[in-house]
Formats: sequence, structure tokens, C-alpha cells
Amino acid sequence: MAVAAGVATLAPAAPASAAPAAPLGPALVRTDALPGGYAVKFRYQAPAGVNVVHVYGDWFFSRPENVLCNDCGDGRPPSEWQPGDIAATPWRVLPMVKGADGVWETTVPLPAGTFRYAFTHDCASPLATGCTLYDDPANRWEVPPPYPGAPGAVRSRVYVPVDKKFPTYDTAYQAPARPGKLGELEPRRYTSPLSTNPAGVHDIVVYTPHGYDPDRATPYPTLYLSHGSGDHSTAWTMQGVAHLILENALRDGAAQPMVVVSTDFNGLPGGNQGYADELRNNVIPFVEQNYNVSTRSQDRAFAGFSAGGSRAFTIMYDNTDLFGYHAAWSSGGPAATQAQIDRLKTVPGGISIGTGLQDRLGNIAQNSQLRAAALRDAGVNVTEYNVPGVHTWHVWRPLLNFYLRNLAFRTTTTGLDVDAEPAGHSRDVQLTATATVASVSANLASPKGKVKFYAGDTYLGSAPVKHDGAATLRKAVDGALLDGPVVARYQGDKLFNASQSAQVDAG
Repeated sequence: MAVAAGVATLAPAAPASAAPAAPLGPALVRTDALPGGYAVKFRYQAPAGVNVVHVYGDWFFSRPENVLCNDCGDGRPPSEWQPGDIAATPWRVLPMVKGADGVWETTVPLPAGTFRYAFTHDCASPLATGCTLYDDPANRWEVPPPYPGAPGAVRSRVYVPVDKKFPTYDTAYQAPARPGKLGELEPRRYTSPLSTNPAGVHDIVVYTPHGYDPDRATPYPTLYLSHGSGDHSTAWTMQGVAHLILENALRDGAAQPMVVVSTDFNGLPGGNQGYADELRNNVIPFVEQNYNVSTRSQDRAFAGFSAGGSRAFTIMYDNTDLFGYHAAWSSGGPAATQAQIDRLKTVPGGISIGTGLQDRLGNIAQNSQLRAAALRDAGVNVTEYNVPGVHTWHVWRPLLNFYLRNLAFRTTTTGLDVDAEPAGHSRDVQLTATATVASVSANLASPKGKVKFYAGDTYLGSAPVKHDGAATLRKAVDGALLDGPVVARYQGDKLFNASQSAQVDAG
């Protein structure tokens, strides 16, 4: 069953004097005032008999230096946002006022970004502790929970755009896609002998990007994502807006089209390895049988956060062959054995590790950085990217954005062939150096840009990469320069990362 993958675009609220009644749900209001130049007006119809309504959202802020523990910090409401703030936990409630039409309203000034929210009825707790949370029926995520009793909290969200006059956060990469420029989300159920809930079957959410072609000659690469504790297969698209982050990267020419699979580790016995077994034996085969995606491991990427980050470490350590690109976020991870380190060195796309720098949950921030340093010191190709923040989606969204724009499916290899012939009676020799640049992963595009050639530390010149991947430098050079080896260094482009050849003797 395919469903639209959009989120309602918020239009400015109608003036109070307009004849039609204002619609229910959220409406974006331009304020041209701090903090971000915008506010969101919420209108909610509570059931009869409810006396007090609050809106409950992940928009409370703190100075980073004041977040000294999990669920602590300044807890300032969004109207008091300050430059340099991080979105901190816990969430709190804000009061709403019942209008003459019986609709509850409040207007919340917000910085730029994606925010989740819900409503409470007759709740006395400022943290909504013990209170039922109600989705916004006028703005509910289209993809339902996969099975009765599935975990997961809030299913309503809003996006506040960036206002250049009132800069807060650079979150344009989370913006809803332009009309007609979005792909499709499909909740899919597959056979799973391992699953205990639901028994014998399990669930994923698959996103096929805008323009997806089931008959494309070059199969698509696939990104597999894991949620954290208390969520399920809808989390990465509902809360994480992964599909929007991808489409914005595609719009900017910073990523290639890929299929995104959001998994569910609930109801799978065997812990982290049980989840890895489910990927190997059930999830990946199902996706590769039902979508036009590659079956090569170098065309698969994995990323998980928190409890999913713990699973990511198990996958990269002990199931390394499943993916060409691995990412573990907001998870300290265990120390690697020498055998695991040796396997990690074979990963073509390398390892991504990241965290929120103020994540105090189990000392995650500290442990994540220590683990990245240990693997790097052991010779593993680790890219570390950390952002200000705690254990929230305000951290995991930018980590995914960085992964898509800088690492996933971007690895190249550069080969080099060198020939040197005498040039007349001078000391010069005629050098012909041909570098061949290739993408490790399936891609319709080919690497572009330049290759620079060096003899030792001496720069010899550069050549453009042609459509066949070759870059050839022909040049008369001093023969003395070629006593040592020649190396070619591909500089990378918007879709492909740099790479370097082995050293080649010109003799």
C-alpha cells in the first residue's frame, strides 16, 4: 500500500477578521520578531468535558554548558530562545486558551527546525508525566503504527523555515519537498520466522525517491536505518524526516537517488545479533526481491542511533560483510577485538561515528568519542562527526544529513599507470600518467573533477576526469623528479569523495 510521503505545508494564518473560521491544526505565522521570525498557531478541538488543554512539544532550550545530566538544563520555553542554545530534554507543556468557538488555541514562537508535539487533557504535570498524549487529528502522520500496541509516542510535527533576518539554526535540509518532488512511502510486511511480535511476520517502511524507476538499468543503492528504544519502523520518517533530508540532498546535487528502508527491532529475540540475523536472512532479501536495488554489499549502507547505534556496532564488528558503509550514532559501543578491527579495515566506505556533544545518557558523548578515537588509532577508516545537542532527534537529523552528503555511496578508487620516455637529448623525459577513477557503489553518475599528479612532494600537474573515468597527464618533466614514485590524487566532486592511487614507479 503506497501512501503520500508529504507533510502539510503550513500557510500563514488568516486574519481574525476573515469570514471563514480558522482551520484546525497548526498554521505558520510570520512575526518578524525574535527568536526566528516565525511562530506556529495551534488550534485543537478537544472532546466535550475537557477543562484544561496543553500543547506538549520538543522545543525547550538550554545553554550547552548547563546540560550537566540527562533530562536537565535551563528548560527555557521557545519564546526565550538564545543564540547557541541546544534543544534539551525533558519536554514541557504550554497552556492553551479555549476560544468562543470552543477551539483551544495558542501561538508558539519557534526557531527554525522540525518539532514534534501533542496535546494533553486535564493534565496537572508540567512534564506531562502520567498523562495521555493525543495526536493532532488535523496533522497526524499518514503512516500508522505497524501493529496494535506498537511503541512510539508523538505522531504530529511542524516545520518552521529559516528566516535570514532572524537566523537560528541551519535546518533548511529538513524542509518539506516542493510540490510534485516527493517519492512514496510504503509500509511493508514481510515473512519473518524470527519475529515474535507480530508472530511470523514483521514490518518495515520503504521510501522510494522522487523519480524512482523500477526498470532502471543500474539498480539503486539502499540505506537501511534503525530507530532507538521506544520507537518502531515509522520513526525515521515521521520523527526523523529521513525522506525529506534525502530529497533535499538530491535537490542540491549532494547525494544520489537511493531507496531508504526503516526497520523495526522490536519483537526480534536474540538482541543485537538477532536483529543482524533478521537483516541478513529476511529484511535484505525481501527488499532486494521487491525493489530495483543492488544486491552487492558495497551498494548498501546502514545507520542506527541509541539502541539502534548499539546494533550498528554489532553489525559493523561481527556482520561487516552486510554493508559497505556503516554508521553508529549516540552509542558508546564496546571495544573492538583485533579480529573485528581487521574486518573494519576492509569496509570500502568506512565507518561513521557521531553523537550529541551534551548527551549525558550513560556518558554517551564521552564514550562515543573515545570509541571513535580508539578505532581511528587502530587504523580503521573512521569519520567522526559530532553536533551540539543531547539524546534527541535534533541531533540525529543533522547526523543523517552529514552521512548522506559526505559519506554514503560516495567512495571512489583511483588507479594509476605511468610511462616515461626519453625526450631528445635533454634531461627531460616525456611523462604519460593515466589515472582511472571509479565509484565503489552503483551510481548513474560518474566521478568528475580533476586529478592532481605528484612525484614525491613535487606537483606535476592536473588533468580532468573524462566520462570513462580516465584522467591523463602528458608532460615533459625533469627526469630527476622521477627517481621516486608518482601518485595520483583525485580531488572529488559534489557526489564523490576524493581518493588517492598507490605509488607507482615511473621507471
